[in-house]
Amino acid sequence: MYTEKTTGQIEVLDQPKQIININYKKLYIKEKARNNNLQAKLEEKNNELEEKNNELDELKLEMKKLSKCSLVKIQPLIEDNISEKQCSNDEEFWQGLIMLDLNLLKNPIEYLLEQFGTKEPCNRFDVGNSIEFIIGDYIKSGGFKVLELPNAKRFDIYIDNYKKLSIKYSSIGDITLHNSNSSINKDIDMKDTILLTPDKLYLITNTELCKNNININDYTKNTGDSLKLKRTILKEMEKKKYPYIYDINIKHNKKECKNRLCSKIFYSKFIEEYKLFIEEYKLSLK
Repeated sequence: MYTEKTTGQIEVLDQPKQIININYKKLYIKEKARNNNLQAKLEEKNNELEEKNNELDELKLEMKKLSKCSLVKIQPLIEDNISEKQCSNDEEFWQGLIMLDLNLLKNPIEYLLEQFGTKEPCNRFDVGNSIEFIIGDYIKSGGFKVLELPNAKRFDIYIDNYKKLSIKYSSIGDITLHNSNSSINKDIDMKDTILLTPDKLYLITNTELCKNNININDYTKNTGDSLKLKRTILKEMEKKKYPYIYDINIKHNKKECKNRLCSKIFYSKFIEEYKLFIEEYKLSLK
């Protein structure tokens, strides 16, 4: 409020103070309701997020199962639709074998020997078996139908419509054809064999040896608990121009080998599979 003086000046008078009555109880109830509403929305969003995370976990698990299980089941179906190569004799099989890309055979074996090697005694069987698997896969890549024979005596694979074969890798010295596990060896017959050395790939069959006038009995040696093939037979085969020899040149420097343990690789894959099993079990309980 104000009044006008005679001098023309305006005098401002103090206005009366307004008293505001605040109902704190109603304000608290209102704010409490607002807070409860926000808390409910937050919990709802958290639940939605948790559901999304669960869906994501299930999706990740399904992807793992697809990569580890489903593709393994699909592979035979794919292989069944690949045109199967037919062979009925050594010549047909050999020609089918050497027409492939030898890098598919050479490169993984070089890596295997570079990383693991056979210096550690515990690696020897695993490396030998791995080379057998690599050669088996190499043969399959040529369209041959291959059956692995892990528990067969003296043979490693069966080529459909052809024959059973033994697979050997030897870098130096006489070639061990089989061991008799510390018992007296009575088996002195050599089976038809795919032999791989650092320099050559061989298909050694009794039929072809006879054709080339090579007496296998002159080159086998019964050591008491094993049967060995004298390495001198390789020179004799080259001398006689044996037809099933092919250059391969596998590079391997034993001094530079890392000598990793094959058992560690097995363990790491086992743990990976075990963890996947546990995840599947936990999801099955939900």
